[in-house]
Amino acid sequence: MFFDGMPGSWEPVPLAQAAQRYDLGEASYDSVHLADLFGDEPEHFYVHTGNLVVDGPLALGNLPGEDDDTVYVVDGDLTVHGPVGFRNLDVYTSLYVTGTVTAQDLVCLWDSCLFVGGSLHVGGLLATSLTDAGHLVVKDRLTCPVWLDGRGRGAIYVDPEPGTRFLGDADHPLRPADTPAENVAAALRPEFLEKGHVDVDEIHRAVLSGRPVLR
Repeated sequence: MFFDGMPGSWEPVPLAQAAQRYDLGEASYDSVHLADLFGDEPEHFYVHTGNLVVDGPLALGNLPGEDDDTVYVVDGDLTVHGPVGFRNLDVYTSLYVTGTVTAQDLVCLWDSCLFVGGSLHVGGLLATSLTDAGHLVVKDRLTCPVWLDGRGRGAIYVDPEPGTRFLGDADHPLRPADTPAENVAAALRPEFLEKGHVDVDEIHRAVLSGRPVLR
């Protein structure tokens, strides 16, 4: 399942109505549309109307065959008191929050598709490592102390506030302008480095379990 135990009232919305009201093309700066994600159209649109508060940790994501092709929409703000881990693999189940998302830490991996119509506020670490099909789109400001990207791929459209630390190489394609790059190996605890490469899956597990990632 994409998520288990998420509170709130989730209502199915007819596809034609939902696709028009919650246009992923508009939410993604025309980077992706429903047909791009699902080949034709998703089987379900589920919408929670109003702000949603979750006691974390919150684990999101699917593997092939675990759930129907679905878009989940929070029509309001999403606040998670704890960390969020989002990991899709070869499926494109999407979460679209029309308002602001707030979480302690956020990890988005592989084929995850998170669209935020407002701001994204992360209290600790934002870690991303997406495929070319993965998306993290934030229409307003990104607030986070530290952003780590492990791949330099994916459709990541964010506007970090000044002072955000970026962990990666100086020529990293996602490094924000005027933001110096910091050495990843020097910033991460050694258990998250394997033969010089960042172990993003272990970072995902650590964040959800509350283990520290940075030195």
